[in-house]
Amino acid sequence: MPHLFDPSKIVDGKSHTKRHLEKVRTWVAKRMPQAGKPPKVSCKEVLCGDPTCAPVDTVIDLLFEDQSRMVALPFEAQDVTEEILDHLFPPSEVLTEWMAGRDAAWPPPPNDELRFEVGSRVECCVGTDHWEPGTVVALWYTEEGFPPGFYAPYQVELDMGNLIFAPDDSDRCVRELISLEGLNVSDGA
Repeated sequence: MPHLFDPSKIVDGKSHTKRHLEKVRTWVAKRMPQAGKPPKVSCKEVLCGDPTCAPVDTVIDLLFEDQSRMVALPFEAQDVTEEILDHLFPPSEVLTEWMAGRDAAWPPPPNDELRFEVGSRVECCVGTDHWEPGTVVALWYTEEGFPPGFYAPYQVELDMGNLIFAPDDSDRCVRELISLEGLNVSDGA
C-alpha cells in the first residue's frame, strides 16, 4: 500500500511567504533609478480588516535618507507578479524625486468621473439627518494626515464658511442642492 504522507511536500507557511516577499523586494530593487542613493526596501504582508479591501496586502516600505514611503499592493506576496508591480508601483520619475528628498504625489489622484464640478452647489451630510449647503471648491482633495493614496472626491466650502471634504461620491454623503427658486410651487388653493 502506498504511503499517503510525504513530508517533502509540506510547505512551511513562513518560509513560503518569506520567499515570495524576497522576490517582490528584488523586483522593487530592480525598478530603482540609477541616479542617487537607492532606499532600503522592506516588504511584509499586512492583514486588512476593512471589508472593502483585500484580506492581505503586500506592503513595500521604501526608507530613503530623509523620508520613508509606503506602497501597498492589494495582493498576497505569492500573487504579486512583475506586471502587477509595473502597474501599481511608482514610476521612475516619482522615485527619482523621492530619492532627491522632494515630494512627488503617489499614487496620482483617481481619474474617475465625478458627479459634480468645481462651483457646483451641493448639500453635505454633516450629521445624522443634518445637511448643510455649500459649493464644491476642489476635486480629488487630499491633505497631510490622510492615509497614503486617499483622495476625497470633493472639498466643499459650506455656506457657513467651513471647509470640509466629502469622503464618498454618493447621495448619502453629498447631493445636489435643490433650490426652491425657479420652481413653480403653488399653495394648493
